Amino acid sequence: MDRASFSLLTIVLFTAILGAQVSPQPGVPNSAVTAPTANQLAPGTILSVELSKSLDAKKLKANDKLEARTVIDLLSHGQIVIPRNTKIIGHVTEAKAHSKHSPGARLGISFDKAMMKNGRELPLQVSVQAIARPLQTPPAFPADDTMAATATGIPSASQSQRGSITGAASTGTQFPNQGGYPPGGGPGLQPDSASSAASTVSPLAPTSKGVVGIKGLSLDSSGPASVISSKTDNVRLDSGAQLILRVQ
Repeated sequence: MDRASFSLLTIVLFTAILGAQVSPQPGVPNSAVTAPTANQLAPGTILSVELSKSLDAKKLKANDKLEARTVIDLLSHGQIVIPRNTKIIGHVTEAKAHSKHSPGARLGISFDKAMMKNGRELPLQVSVQAIARPLQTPPAFPADDTMAATATGIPSASQSQRGSITGAASTGTQFPNQGGYPPGGGPGLQPDSASSAASTVSPLAPTSKGVVGIKGLSLDSSGPASVISSKTDNVRLDSGAQLILRVQ
């Protein structure tokens, strides 16, 4: 092979190698070029959940596990992002019980992830925006009286409801019939006498803030964890207590 042919072959190979390389965007790391993952919730997204178990500052300590579940489907562009009854896992950040020698109680909580039914974990960074009593109160009849339980028509917080995720607080999850009762009922639907006697608790709305309908408790969500406190009594939330979580 003469010198001219060798030089031409070298140039062709060098050009091919350069063409096969993909240059990253100037000033942007290679890892940042990838598209955002589909499991990230936009700031301002609202999640309506209820506690799976009661919380008591007297019985809890830091790092104890918390569990709640979503009470409506969350939709984005017509697709369910977080289905109803999805587990929301968190932990206790601090717990101080009320006593005669140390009045006042505090309970710090933080929710960390959603456990999807397919086994996938969805990391969460949320604060507690509002807290209220459970929608469903204990029945006044024996637990095994299924006919009586059906007759009361007491609505459960897990009734089929749907909302949508749009990533903005003002246009976040749309709760059906915010002024009506039970949840999911039509406009102007009035509760029957049995339901009214059994429960007078209304569902929290996306705009609800602070502690609603529970005397003596206050909520501070300004820090990394949401802190529920009482100056005069113990901090306790019953199983089924309503929580509005807001994505940060």
